[in-house]
Amino acid sequence: MHRLHTRASLLLFGLVMGFILACRHTPPETEAAANPPGQDATLRGGWWRDAVFYEIFVRSFADADGDGVGDFRGLREALPYLSGLGVNAVWLMPIHPSPSYHGYDVTDDRAVNPQYGSLEDFRQFIDSARAQGVRVIIDFVMNHASREHPWFQDAVRDPKSPHRDYFVFKDAPDERWKRPWDGGSVWYPAKDGVYYGLFWEGMPDWNLRNPDVEAHMIESMRFWLRLGVAGFRVDAARHLFESGDGVLVDQPENHAFMKRVRAALEPEFPEMLLVAEAWSDTETVAAYYGQGDEFHLAFSFDLAAAVKTSVNDGNRADLNQALARAQKAYVDRAFEAPFLANHDMQRVMRSFGGDAQKAKLAASALMALPGTPFLYYGEELGMQGGPSSKDEDKRTPFPWGKSSGVVASWYPFDEKPEVSLEVQRGQAESVYETYRRLIETRKNEPALRRGEVVLVPIRGGGRGTVAVLRRLKEDSVLFVANFADEPAEVSVSVPVRGAVLFSLGSVETTDGPELSLRLGPRSAAFMK
Repeated sequence: MHRLHTRASLLLFGLVMGFILACRHTPPETEAAANPPGQDATLRGGWWRDAVFYEIFVRSFADADGDGVGDFRGLREALPYLSGLGVNAVWLMPIHPSPSYHGYDVTDDRAVNPQYGSLEDFRQFIDSARAQGVRVIIDFVMNHASREHPWFQDAVRDPKSPHRDYFVFKDAPDERWKRPWDGGSVWYPAKDGVYYGLFWEGMPDWNLRNPDVEAHMIESMRFWLRLGVAGFRVDAARHLFESGDGVLVDQPENHAFMKRVRAALEPEFPEMLLVAEAWSDTETVAAYYGQGDEFHLAFSFDLAAAVKTSVNDGNRADLNQALARAQKAYVDRAFEAPFLANHDMQRVMRSFGGDAQKAKLAASALMALPGTPFLYYGEELGMQGGPSSKDEDKRTPFPWGKSSGVVASWYPFDEKPEVSLEVQRGQAESVYETYRRLIETRKNEPALRRGEVVLVPIRGGGRGTVAVLRRLKEDSVLFVANFADEPAEVSVSVPVRGAVLFSLGSVETTDGPELSLRLGPRSAAFMK
């Protein structure tokens, strides 16, 4: 989600929450090793269980017409690149008309941004993607509109307009309503009153209690599904409804609304995917599963923070804690969408201070986790983005290479020379080739895609070592890693032979009644 003027405060909120969670007591490792009673050995889920998703900011990805802005034609021409990487699903950030560069303030949710091309250009991209085995989901912003949306403009001009009830207007500000992350005001002046905009004045919130607004949202989603879109990432899922006394997050109506949306769409589109952006702790995110009748996936924000912290600190504690909490919180581990960073966060490589080995280690851990992994475009090249906290620096153009002719120039920014597809492709130890091999390993192993997860007790190695077993019926794959910057010797009791599927750094097995390994600094392996 794009926060605009509230971005700095939301970032602070996220950092504080992450720090609080990271400081909680780490449960004993043996507690995490047991699966909840009755957990199905084969995690449930649809086609997305076999997918690796790739998040794309269209403006920054591939510019086919040379105007400096990425476009649908560029996306279409980039499909072989995505297939070569191993990606088989794409999430596009907002593609709709909008007065802003980011697109999260939408003026027409059944049209496309003309800077990206025409609706026919988009249709051709969808058809080409489907022909190459790549499914496409799009951002859908149902929490708020743009203040330039024609219906909102009508509501402001005429207080008696039926569109007035499509948004949230009051005669005067209700001071009990405050932004959850910084306590700021959410009311903005309009003719004969004020209107509610949670994120800023340019994004008035929809009144989703109005049946006409709900019907409009469902029909808009149906429009895109009929066009060939495979589903939606629902922006700001925690903020769809508000209580009368000013609780602006995680209302019961959020859940009831999403049940109705899913029930309305699934009969015609049984393979549709709904992904929740519910930026919160694991337990809150888990609630958006409902009874298996709300969202199909939700991003694992705690887990993203935990992986990066464990890799940076050389200590498994945060990752173990996050996995243990997830095991207790989620009825179905297939509900999780693990990731390392997105368009609202500092890029992964920058969070590791440019350390490529750390970035590769984090990517290895990502591919070992249950659920459906998401990558942020350029992550596979080690993009750092700009140094500031502004959103544009998190969404800089993809570095295809100077001779490619498709680099988007809307936001001039140069990565380091080695952060280029031209340079890294074919280089065995590059970040790109590491990602490609990791994705291939996951795609080749059903246990990594659909198996249950067990956090395995590990002997020796210090606090930098971790072992995760993915198990699908009689098939098992072990992920073992050493996050520390010194070597480690470990032993684990697992039903694997020790055949190495993928290794990062130095990994050696030794003979004995148990699987014993010598792990070099910041190393990892998948074994079966």
